[in-house]
Amino acid sequence: MTKAELIAGHARPRTPVAARLRAAGLPAMAAGCALGGWLIAKDAFAGVVILTAALALLGIILGEQIVLARWAEEILGQPAGDLREVIGIAAARLEALDHRTTYTHPVTGLPTREPLCETIAADVAAGPPPRLLGVIRFVDFDRLAGFDHALANRALEQFACRLVSVTQAGRLVAQVDRDGFAIWFGAVDIEAARAEFQAIAYVTGHEMEIDGGRITPALEISAVSFPQQGKDGLTLLLRATAALSRPEGVEGGEVRLLSPHTAEAAREQFMLEQDLAQAIAEDQLTMVFQPVVDLAAGRMMGAEALLRWDHPLLGAVSPARFIPVVEALGLSERYGLWVLNAACREARRWADEGAVGMRVAVNLSARQLLDPGLKTKIERTLARHGLGAEALELELTETATMADAERTFHLFGELRAMGVSLAVDDFGSGYSSLSYLKNLPFDKLKIDREFVAQIDQRRDSRAICRALIELGRGLDLLVLAEGVETEAEVACLRSLGCHVFQGYHFSRPLSGEAFLALATDAEWRKRLSAGAQGPPNTRTHKHHAEELTL
Repeated sequence: MTKAELIAGHARPRTPVAARLRAAGLPAMAAGCALGGWLIAKDAFAGVVILTAALALLGIILGEQIVLARWAEEILGQPAGDLREVIGIAAARLEALDHRTTYTHPVTGLPTREPLCETIAADVAAGPPPRLLGVIRFVDFDRLAGFDHALANRALEQFACRLVSVTQAGRLVAQVDRDGFAIWFGAVDIEAARAEFQAIAYVTGHEMEIDGGRITPALEISAVSFPQQGKDGLTLLLRATAALSRPEGVEGGEVRLLSPHTAEAAREQFMLEQDLAQAIAEDQLTMVFQPVVDLAAGRMMGAEALLRWDHPLLGAVSPARFIPVVEALGLSERYGLWVLNAACREARRWADEGAVGMRVAVNLSARQLLDPGLKTKIERTLARHGLGAEALELELTETATMADAERTFHLFGELRAMGVSLAVDDFGSGYSSLSYLKNLPFDKLKIDREFVAQIDQRRDSRAICRALIELGRGLDLLVLAEGVETEAEVACLRSLGCHVFQGYHFSRPLSGEAFLALATDAEWRKRLSAGAQGPPNTRTHKHHAEELTL
């Protein structure tokens, strides 16, 4: 079925264009166009003024400045003489605008706001049953238009076709803004209409193929009902539009000038987001594991699981670049579950191949903590891999734990009861609320890299780490220093009472196979047992800042 046929199936009868033009007083403007052209042909300067004014007014009302410019060329091309012939040309062009007036969107061909409001008014006048108006915003349109307006229009047109194709015939689908669409459900049960609207939004959010690439549309939706939230079309539409949520990270009132550099950066950022939405399905994600060692006990305790993305074109993408995008796109739950599953699967393999007693640490985001099904997902993941809860540690930042204190406290109690270990990550870099640390049942405190770097040379860092180590000891928490890169840092921290470490001084993040080989290496374990500070594969790097976690 063609786009025209799809749209026709959802169209409503409209007022003939001639009647609308007469109602708007446009014939006078058409005559003005014709008169101006005729006078110009007579070499009268007044003709230029009249033609310009008439075309400008028509362009404002009809939104057809380009079309009107072509009319001007044709009118001016007529020989002087019969004014009626020139008027006829203008009138014919006006009548030909039946599909190009403000009643039809020029890109998608959908009805616009005016016929939507007319239809709502007619339906409301016909009877009192409750009705629903749903609004869907294609959020990506403006971003696409920022670097490729033609691509944005093609995406908009394809999205409109999809929206129409999944909407039942008899529902009016209209385009009410440059990137906003509305569906009027008419005399349909409210709950049934809501369910139908949710289903439409779900289907239209699936990826689209455009110009050989793929885009997963970002959508905002809202719905309002008549007569509870409005008694006319315009009020309903305004309230539905106002209910659309603002995209995260967007501040109002700021005007930015777009340079070629920022346009290219916008293109790269948009494509990165689209690729991230498909990275799991395309099997582009991998896990690496950075060892955690206990020098006091002379053993390896386990590892922190870190996410990596191997882009098919860009290669290895820095976590510092893609992790914030994952969180901004609301993909944290999806990615977090993938990480949890991959980490538990690897930990099971380690145990099966001789690396017993290893604990894998997985990071949780604030969004994951708000998931009411998180505990169940963790239980099922552990059961799927036959892994005991004691083999799993969950790491959370201070900021994440403060999102919903009451819920977090309840969840932590349940997880601890299961046997899962809990660690507060990057302590000291966030709010550092001691009351949260006191009240939440953590097992481990991880000192942030900011305080560990060059601790042997900085008195302020030594003072802070000493206080944190004493705090951990007083609260019966295991204290881990993360991001250690030099032997001097390790020695200084050990003198302050910290004996558990993670960082490039001991090992870079390793693949699951490489970690297993290291954990079962007899010589490496022997050196740890002897309290050695530099295992055989010791490497010093300056890349710890990129070890962002999900």
